[in-house]
Amino acid sequence: MRLRLAHLFLAGVMATPSAALDLQLPAAARLALEETEPMGRYEMPTGPWTQAGMARYDAEGGFSRMVWQVVPYGGTTVQLLAPLRAQLVADGYEVLFSCTDRDCGGFDFRFGIDVAPEPVMHVNLGDFAYLIARRQTAEANDTIALIVSRGGGHGYIHLVRVGPPGQEGPEVTLSSRAPDETGLPADTGALIATLERTGTATLDDLQFETGASTLSGDMYLSLATLADYLIANPEKRVVLVGHTDAEGALQNNIELSRARANSVRSFLISTYDIAPERLRAEGVGYLAPRAPNSTDDGRELNRRVEVVLTNTE
Repeated sequence: MRLRLAHLFLAGVMATPSAALDLQLPAAARLALEETEPMGRYEMPTGPWTQAGMARYDAEGGFSRMVWQVVPYGGTTVQLLAPLRAQLVADGYEVLFSCTDRDCGGFDFRFGIDVAPEPVMHVNLGDFAYLIARRQTAEANDTIALIVSRGGGHGYIHLVRVGPPGQEGPEVTLSSRAPDETGLPADTGALIATLERTGTATLDDLQFETGASTLSGDMYLSLATLADYLIANPEKRVVLVGHTDAEGALQNNIELSRARANSVRSFLISTYDIAPERLRAEGVGYLAPRAPNSTDDGRELNRRVEVVLTNTE
């Protein structure tokens, strides 16, 4: 399902129109609630709940609320949130704050925010994730609060958006993409099982062109899975090891492979809030191929990044 949220503003509110926001959801997602108001208010947490209270941003303007239920859903909350967060960042939003259940403040955090009621929106107190993101212009703020959760084999996505006064609600169009094209399969245990069994695993869905260090996409299931694992295991540390094909000089390829690993490291830090000190980036160039460099397919397989666990206990 592809949802196009076209940012429509009243004439004169902004000097230039806002670009559309594409959100990729699993094909099983269905719209359960849609509310819009030309002018409304919504308090969005900008920090976790503490005994002293909870920092909030009081957003005021054109208001819209949407809830999707993903039925069935077998993934994690992080995997549900990850592509949405990545798309917001790619579309120019800055993530102001994000957290997961216990780090958010659990019960007190959840009941300190306005969420659509059951059965439309279900929030599992031990399994939810939240973020607030804002896109600023010279004229106005466009702010989004997302909370995702799961339970009973269902996934839940709750989105609130507050923009310029008078803003119309989001325009939704559905994609004809097949369910197996969503990029969010439920079974992602193989990568982590391999990592824990052998100490290393390949992030196979990353894509690099020959000579390029920039990731050529904006959503990777392997990185969402790795981030989920690191969030659930805060004691774990990893090294990201970049590899290249054999075209070019060795030293240049070592530098390129290190740049690829650094690109993945930066993505994990900026998109999933993984602490920088838990991630190291290295490169070995073409010294550890996994396929012959004599064919196009072999060279593509060799352009990769692997993750290595460095914990000794």
